[in-house]
Amino acid sequence: MITLYLRKTDIRFLLILFLSFKFHSCEDAINTLFEQINEATVKFNRLGAEIAWQYSVDPNDAGLTRRSADYQLERIVWQQRSCEVVEGLHEQGALNVTQQRQAHLLCRGPKFTYEEARAMSNLYDGLLTIYSNAAVCVPNISNVADGLSHEAVIKQYLVKLNRFAKVDGRNVSLKTDKNAPKREAIFCIKGEEEFDKLMKTSKDPEVLEFVWKIWREDTRYMRAPFRELVNVQNEAARRNGYTNIGEFWRDELEIDDLRTFCRRLYQSVKPLYELVHGVVRFYLRQRYGDVVSARGPIPAHLLGNLWSYNWEPLAEFIIPKTIDLDDRMKSLNWTVIDMVKRADDFYISLGLPAMTETFWSKSLMTRVNDNERCHGTAADMFKDGDFRLLYCSGTSFEDFSVLHHEMGHIQYYMAYQHRPGLFRQANTALHESVGDAIMYGVRTPQHLHRIRLLNDTELFDVNNNNKINKNVRKTTVKMVNAHRIYKNNIESDTNRIAAFIDDSDVGDISTDDILILKQALNKLPQIPFSLLIDEYRWRYFEGSLDENSLNRHFWDMVRELQGVVPPERRGEEYFDVGAVFHVADNTPYIRYFLSSFLQHQLFESLCRASVRGRRPRWMPAKWDLLRCDIYGSKVAGKILKDLMSRGSSQPWRQILEETIGESNISATSLNTYYRPLYKLLTRLVQKYSIPIGW
Repeated sequence: MITLYLRKTDIRFLLILFLSFKFHSCEDAINTLFEQINEATVKFNRLGAEIAWQYSVDPNDAGLTRRSADYQLERIVWQQRSCEVVEGLHEQGALNVTQQRQAHLLCRGPKFTYEEARAMSNLYDGLLTIYSNAAVCVPNISNVADGLSHEAVIKQYLVKLNRFAKVDGRNVSLKTDKNAPKREAIFCIKGEEEFDKLMKTSKDPEVLEFVWKIWREDTRYMRAPFRELVNVQNEAARRNGYTNIGEFWRDELEIDDLRTFCRRLYQSVKPLYELVHGVVRFYLRQRYGDVVSARGPIPAHLLGNLWSYNWEPLAEFIIPKTIDLDDRMKSLNWTVIDMVKRADDFYISLGLPAMTETFWSKSLMTRVNDNERCHGTAADMFKDGDFRLLYCSGTSFEDFSVLHHEMGHIQYYMAYQHRPGLFRQANTALHESVGDAIMYGVRTPQHLHRIRLLNDTELFDVNNNNKINKNVRKTTVKMVNAHRIYKNNIESDTNRIAAFIDDSDVGDISTDDILILKQALNKLPQIPFSLLIDEYRWRYFEGSLDENSLNRHFWDMVRELQGVVPPERRGEEYFDVGAVFHVADNTPYIRYFLSSFLQHQLFESLCRASVRGRRPRWMPAKWDLLRCDIYGSKVAGKILKDLMSRGSSQPWRQILEETIGESNISATSLNTYYRPLYKLLTRLVQKYSIPIGW
């Protein structure tokens, strides 16, 4: 229990100090006050981190509820009384610039009563329980042999029951599968890992539709608790001057008119996204036929991911040869520990610190039991050297990427751990960008060859005809013009087009082309998705959505921003936005949207430093970021450490300006990175008159 909090008598006493003492004495008293506040912040954060960790690894721990309640009461009382003091001092003009920023960080956000905090915790836990417990068990109706894949078992089950076929004019209910008797069950698919793995590996449209629908069955039960959660948060937000909780979420990012800013960013990358969308739709139509429209949105269940934001599994539909990094990792007998050590090695090569002993002893990297909530998490425990990773990892390249991402958070924690407690945080969009920026370095052909995932031939397989435009501006103009030209193309006959598809356009593609296509399919669909999730919630928070049309409005926005539709009409009995972890976890998502741009800017800056040995603002126009190998660059590491070590001691724009020479978020670096891909996709669009847009 923490007993360091300020009573009302303390508040009056400090104000008397301010009025009675000479200026230098009052300054000393205020400095001491902020030292105590920062020390208490670290202690509270330590307690909170311990409770959060335990909730993740053992949510059924009987003592957690009491510990959490005691913690919340202590923290609420301490924080509100501390804010009364510092706000009074601020009004008197007694705080210096650093203290003003610390006061802002301490006192921003919703003001919860203890009762509201407890209600919110219970609602939050209920939502996460619904999300984490998603499962489907298939009964043994045909004595299917052990050893068959999940896809094969589901397929036989669907065939046996004539699933998704009209039976007496109606569809068979999915609920029978959820509640299959355990004595008959062959197997169960449990949790987002197993559901998404099946969506990634299966190419059977009936299996994909079944899994997609089942995943969203139980999220309907989130609708009522989510409404209660929003009501509690809105009330607490209004108590501190916000109109609703969404206004605070936007305020945290320190960007004026964030909604307009994000829409402008989306429009700047939309031509490239629509180009990728059009080509993917074209090849999906070749495989699945008329279920995929030639000019309309793409059915969500065919996109290789539970949430339609990672299309990388579809690369094999577009290119006749590919590079399967997952298979190569398995052939090298990589373990999860091997992947973590290789990720650690990359950061160390930049001159950044190695993971600590506590990291290796306390982290949870593989699933131990079914109770663990294993969504990737990096934890700062606010103890010396205690930084942990929670992630039930497999041995795929996607897992490799997640590990680099989460360890990027830990590098951030280590970099600012020397700061006062209130500065031991950072702009959330910047925090999300570090690990992903590093992954662009990991994905270079040179580094993939270094870790034996590419062979010598592939390393030197460079497409010499892949000339890059002179500058980003010309490329962006071309992208916009292509978007306008092909958006109005007349739809060609599908069978005629299919007859002329051959390997001449994609059969000679280089290693670089393959890697950048896979990267684009992985990263670009995340941009509209991440904008969608918070734009929808912002509207929900402010009450601008019709309560009777919540799900319809969600899918209208999915269609508008992603160009995606559900495989069936989704009624208002469903709450499909709840199928996303960050909605159940009550975590803002716009940070990932902004990070999609920031990570490219950060990587380009690290690349410049690696190539030029300093921090140049200019580089030759004809340079290929895909082959910019930053491994081992101490100059790049120095820039990164400088940026991270500042924590939240300055506004993010000032930090960016002083470290990488940029003060805003833009799509310029992103468009620079994908210039080679633009030429490849445009060639396909031109040859087959592929329609663009939806």
